[in-house]
Amino acid sequence: MNLSDPVMAALIGASATFATALFQLLVNARRQAAERAAGKPATRKTGNWLAIFGLMLAAAVGGYAYAEYQTFRGRDDDKVLRQEMQTRLRDIGDAAVRLERAGLQKNDQSGFDARLDAERRRGAEGVAAIIGLPPCVNSQSASESSAGCNEGSALHTSVCAIIPATAVVTEVQVFTRLEESQQPWPEAMVQLGQDAGAAKFVDAFYERTQADGKEVCQRFVHWNSQKARLARILVKYTP
Repeated sequence: MNLSDPVMAALIGASATFATALFQLLVNARRQAAERAAGKPATRKTGNWLAIFGLMLAAAVGGYAYAEYQTFRGRDDDKVLRQEMQTRLRDIGDAAVRLERAGLQKNDQSGFDARLDAERRRGAEGVAAIIGLPPCVNSQSASESSAGCNEGSALHTSVCAIIPATAVVTEVQVFTRLEESQQPWPEAMVQLGQDAGAAKFVDAFYERTQADGKEVCQRFVHWNSQKARLARILVKYTP
């Protein structure tokens, strides 16, 4: 055990004083015993008082040394206690950080799962797009314009819906009806290549990349010179 310098000095001084006082008392005790054996009256010398004073001084110094030792040990215990508290505080701080990160990760995961579920529902329901086309006008020649449009001079366009860039298309449904028609869209569904009254969807759908996702497009042909027409697609996908 390491003791401070004041404690060591006090213990050494107390030990020396105590030993000297004991030695003095022993010498005086023998002298008085010899005097009694010789029939002489025992003398009271100041040596006894000095020895007793020495013992008292040794006790005082020893008490001081013990107090210093207790103080030193208390300081050492406080240091150990502070180190232990700092270690515990660091452990608590690290645990709090781990819990916070776990909570954030859980929230992020929950948010991601919620977004994924919403995107799945959206993909299953489908993303719709619609365009309107005016009556077809033959732009070839004046002699041919009186005959109106035909499939060879029809209007060609594409109907496009935007879906996530990483989505996989599972189905593209196509619909068409006259502009003034009140027919529900589910009843206006047609097949690819089917003549729906001087109008039809042709070719397979195609995709093209956009900044906010990708477009899924379906080509549409319209050659009715009397009526305007609407064309609609419904794109279903998986995220």
